Amino acid sequence: MTAVTETPQASQTDAAPAAEQAPEEIVQWARDYADRLTKPTLDRLAKLGKHLAGPNGSASANGSTDELVPRIGEPTVGQYVAFDVAATSPIQLTGLPPYQPGKVIAAGEPAYIVAFLFVNPVASIPDGFAVPPTVQLGGRRWRATLDLLDLTTLNRTKQIRTDIYPAAAPPVDFVIYQVPTPDPGPDAAVYEANVTLDIVDPGQPYAAFATNFFDVDEDPGELFVPSSPPGWRHELPNRYLVYSK
Repeated sequence: MTAVTETPQASQTDAAPAAEQAPEEIVQWARDYADRLTKPTLDRLAKLGKHLAGPNGSASANGSTDELVPRIGEPTVGQYVAFDVAATSPIQLTGLPPYQPGKVIAAGEPAYIVAFLFVNPVASIPDGFAVPPTVQLGGRRWRATLDLLDLTTLNRTKQIRTDIYPAAAPPVDFVIYQVPTPDPGPDAAVYEANVTLDIVDPGQPYAAFATNFFDVDEDPGELFVPSSPPGWRHELPNRYLVYSK
């Protein structure tokens, strides 16, 4: 994982710990899951690259729940996504990995969101990437922002991480945020978490926001709604609740 530094927040909340200050259990979970994502993601991209190089320039968008499937990012050419970011739902250090439950949090309890950063390592001449993004972004500074909205009060909190990619950007990397869990009083507060990622160097049109998040909790369902095991959620808001004990 690349080193992470904390920049000032544009909110009234205290700065959250950088990734290296997060509990080792969270760092290890993030590292293990990033490693788990890397191989199937690279395998899928290699297959996709072969299809994109074919006569019809098309490829299947199917992928297993263990893959970081690029969805939204810039630049995008057809099905070639150069840059993307995904996140987890909040993780708490309770029980065994992945430490659920995490979406219902008592005030004052620590909880963490992990963001996975994706840079496409596959060259695709037809799509204009004779030099893969992992090489193009070597030495470039990135900025990853967790934007939290309290849907009850409409107050916003931002946490920002910045760093510089090494000579070749890693295809999958991660950063860790500790989310605030202030006492909301008698009415529980619902938060929505959004993560953005962009390259801040001039002339580098790389930016993305998380439309995928890995839900570490099992949704038991109710009535006629089936249960959902932990896994990737697509095009859904990443929300959690903080309540007063």
